[in-house]
Amino acid sequence: MHQVRTYCEFVDGARELDLDKRLATARRRLVALYSAALSLPSGVHRDEADVERQRPEEWPGFGEKDFYWEMFDPYVDEERVGASLSDDVLDVYDDVGRGLGYWDAGHRERAVWEWRFAFETHWGDHAIDALRALHRACGPSA
Repeated sequence: MHQVRTYCEFVDGARELDLDKRLATARRRLVALYSAALSLPSGVHRDEADVERQRPEEWPGFGEKDFYWEMFDPYVDEERVGASLSDDVLDVYDDVGRGLGYWDAGHRERAVWEWRFAFETHWGDHAIDALRALHRACGPSA
């Protein structure tokens, strides 16, 4: 849960960081979040009221490093497609933020289920895609 809150706080406060710091912090936060997700137990969720978390209104993006090329499935011979670091980071934020809303509302089992399910079906892919681009963007040739 700590990694989720730290990640959401980074996204919420990203406009305060210059581009290099934003890129480096996104990389560190995504690695920590992904690593924490690997330890989440699978479980059963009980229906509870939905919670909403709003994206930050003034997301600064990643400037010239925002757009990158990727392949969705490394085991399928397919054309590369364009992707966006901002889209990846904000999609992860949406998914883990929903679980954080459940956690903060006292629905702990639902929060864990949300984090695990969304990790396996959605945000895990966005995190990995973003990490490859962030690794290059933060590297010595960046």
